[in-house]
Amino acid sequence: MEREIVVKGEGEARCLPDRAVVGVTVDAQSSSRDGAYQEAAATAKQVDDAIESRRAALGRVTTAALVVQPTTRWRKGEVSNTGWRAARTSRVEVTGFEQLGELIAELTAAGADISGPRWEIDAGNPVHRDARRAAAEDARRRAEDYAAALGLGLDEVAWITEPGLRAAPANGSIRALAAAGMPPSPDANEVIDVTPEELTVGATVEVGFALGGRSSGTSS
Repeated sequence: MEREIVVKGEGEARCLPDRAVVGVTVDAQSSSRDGAYQEAAATAKQVDDAIESRRAALGRVTTAALVVQPTTRWRKGEVSNTGWRAARTSRVEVTGFEQLGELIAELTAAGADISGPRWEIDAGNPVHRDARRAAAEDARRRAEDYAAALGLGLDEVAWITEPGLRAAPANGSIRALAAAGMPPSPDANEVIDVTPEELTVGATVEVGFALGGRSSGTSS
């Protein structure tokens, strides 16, 4: 059996986010199905106009269909209809951060409920590579420290893997620490200061190094 030393390296890198994701919900209730639909549709039109006016600062925008459903309550052992609710949700990716605060204020003024922003980093952002390299360098340093303390030499890399690929599943190798604080929902027409903060990306790698003989100068 070949002698190996197995270590886990961890690394981190930081960068500014590539985009902010804002959730936009239009919601209306009425005693009639048509009333709920018309009210929500009117609000949705204002929301769409606000989004379109900021198109140059946006990335992908996805919008679900406007859905109308009955609202109910349980009374005297049976379900009774209390009215109708119409709702629609949108996911808006904002890349022009200088317009983010104004967009949120305009969407709120239009009557939408806002969630976020949630900061995200692109999968192709070089920060992921930097984190992985830092993890690999950390693994080598750990292996060298252990080998030196035991008076052994360190040969070439025997294998390298992300956690969970050689044995039972472990925690994911890439952990996203990309959660910045979300500002409270602003009052209508109030422009809030939404400034992106640096995010941290972490990587973990497991490495097996082949062990050589005792290092020179070490007694047997």
